[in-house]
Amino acid sequence: MRKKSFRMLAMIMVLVMLGVGFAGCSSEKEELNLGGQNVNEIVILINMAKLLIEDQTDYEVTLNTEFNGSSVLHQAMEQGEIDVYPTWTGTQLTGILRYEGENMTQQDTYDYVKNGFEEEFNMTWSEPFGFNNTYAFVVKNEIADQYDLETCSDLAEYAPEWVLAGDENFDTRQDAYPGWSEAYGIEFADVLTMQYGLIYRAVDADEVDVAVAYSTDSRIESLGLTILEDDKEFFPAYSGAYVISEDVQENYPEVIEILNQLGGTIDNEQMVSLNYRYDNGEDPDIIAKDFLTEIGLLQ
Repeated sequence: MRKKSFRMLAMIMVLVMLGVGFAGCSSEKEELNLGGQNVNEIVILINMAKLLIEDQTDYEVTLNTEFNGSSVLHQAMEQGEIDVYPTWTGTQLTGILRYEGENMTQQDTYDYVKNGFEEEFNMTWSEPFGFNNTYAFVVKNEIADQYDLETCSDLAEYAPEWVLAGDENFDTRQDAYPGWSEAYGIEFADVLTMQYGLIYRAVDADEVDVAVAYSTDSRIESLGLTILEDDKEFFPAYSGAYVISEDVQENYPEVIEILNQLGGTIDNEQMVSLNYRYDNGEDPDIIAKDFLTEIGLLQ
């Protein structure tokens, strides 16, 4: 009888210890991994996501901004390495979904990539932030005034004698200069390609006449450049938003609601200002915190 009682007591002790162990495991904080490219606005946006998630949940959030390109980020999410990453609709429209149709409106582009990612990869998108960081032809303010340039079509008279600067492969990609030239019926005397950062030096030093920039780049403002309207709407929309993994959708759906709070809160002018602060050496965590506090999402 005593042996049975002792055996029963031992079993109870084991079960109690196991219960404590399981309870200890369940109290551990969940971890979410956020990824991104080392690009000014992406770094800012990923810090915004981190601050919001940590403020409204008990999850631990890790950041990795050393991914080299959106396709690498997409692969990392497919392999379960990251849970959320910021990107642009136009980038994933052509780079991941391989879309080759006619250009769509900003909203239609967002709807297309969101539906495409959900159907093909079981990934979803947050609400778009509001800005559109698309390609933009730029000239110096004084050149725009001197030649009365407002749209890309206005370049027709001068392009045969002018030089255009674009980033690497801009002269060969069909969604870049070749397609643009065909759509507008305009050809430049020469097209120089270079690392993106050097484009601004070239146009500022009058080494080229026209440059292709990104419309939320703070250097457009700081260098006194004018954006020429893409009046034929050649370039696709590049709305910013977060891509969210299947695991987050299934196990942490509240994170989607948290990220959607940023929907429609950042226009082009605001993104340019945020990028300007980052480009001038401010801490992205502070930039993100200031903005979230300003719009009432952080106390």
